[in-house]
Amino acid sequence: MNENLLFGAALALFVLILLAILLAGVALKSISTLRRQIREIRHDHQRQNTSLLALHGAMKMISEDVISHGQAQSSVRRTLERLADQQNEMRLRDVDDGLYPQAIQLIQEGRGREEVRKLCGLTDSEVDLLFSLHGQGLGFGANLTASTRR
Repeated sequence: MNENLLFGAALALFVLILLAILLAGVALKSISTLRRQIREIRHDHQRQNTSLLALHGAMKMISEDVISHGQAQSSVRRTLERLADQQNEMRLRDVDDGLYPQAIQLIQEGRGREEVRKLCGLTDSEVDLLFSLHGQGLGFGANLTASTRR
């Protein structure tokens, strides 16, 4: 019986050793799997960092383009304002060089106030001013011809 007990103890020890070896194998397999997963995670992390750096560079370029575009837009706006001012100045010169001298000539020819206003496209105030300055005492609305003037 002693031998049976010894044999049973040896068998139990053998089963425990086999179980320990089996558990050690499972543990090693799990460790191997975890190491592989860690490598994959590190690789993914590196790819994400690279992508983030690329995105950061792209955002920087876009922001520089936006700033550049804003500056160009400002420059165009200033140029347009300057051109509008120049156009207004030229229009005023054209009016000074065209309509007013024509209106003065018509007034000096003895044309009436309404006729001068219509022919030259002037406002009532402009016609009044021109008649008061160049009408030579003819008064507003005078419709005298050049032959009846002195």
